[in-house]
Amino acid sequence: MIGAGSQDLAFAASSSHARAWRDVREGLESWRIWWLLGIGDIRQRYRRSRIGQFWITLSVAVFITAIGVVYSTLFKQPITEYLPYLATTYIIWTLISGIILDSTSAFIQAESFLRQQAMAKSTFILRVLVRNLVAFGHNIIVLPIVFLIFGVAPSWTWLAALAGLLLILVAGFLAGLILAILCTRFRDLPQIIQNFVQVMFFVTPIMWRSDQLGVQALYIVGLNPFAAFLRIVSEPLLGRVPGLLTYALALLTIAALALIAWPLFRRYRPRIVYWL
Repeated sequence: MIGAGSQDLAFAASSSHARAWRDVREGLESWRIWWLLGIGDIRQRYRRSRIGQFWITLSVAVFITAIGVVYSTLFKQPITEYLPYLATTYIIWTLISGIILDSTSAFIQAESFLRQQAMAKSTFILRVLVRNLVAFGHNIIVLPIVFLIFGVAPSWTWLAALAGLLLILVAGFLAGLILAILCTRFRDLPQIIQNFVQVMFFVTPIMWRSDQLGVQALYIVGLNPFAAFLRIVSEPLLGRVPGLLTYALALLTIAALALIAWPLFRRYRPRIVYWL
């Protein structure tokens, strides 16, 4: 009897593992669905607007210009160095924070789809990635203009920025699974996550440089995973190659997210519809 029970548990575990893998595979294969859903979200947000989706670009450009002028004076930084830095870090931060915040409502927003038909749950995490990647594409238009005005020359390190962007998307997918499941079950969590992201905005080197903190930067920046993902894209865009410790922290964060996301998704994936 004990042996039979152990075999049943092992079969159930392997079965849930296989179903979870099938969900992810089907989600990736149904790329037309999450692509159209993500694009549709952007269009719906700016429906009937005269300049449409470029309100995203305009609002970011105004913010960078205003904050850049004020904070360069406040921090006594040359605006020719500070404003390109701010533009780069802030635009990348909007991608990271957007993925995190949108993931908290990924399954809740997809309630009408999930209740009516059997769809891969991972489809709606990929929808979040597409939505924020499109917004990032609109925002990054600001960078060539800023770089041209302030004389930031093209560099081969820009290729490393693409690798960093890919790591952000991988981490975003794993974090999205975790947050979407937990926030569907516990509806107070989105507010907590939103406040947490706001705090991280100020303790991550977005509007200030890590070298302004001196030795303290080792603890605030060196051990901050948000700073690691920010730097693996922003520094190559500014012509610098991040250190190995930065990449190591980003990869360790992805590994930790995977160790949390996979068991959570495998166990609670069937219950998501019942929590909606």
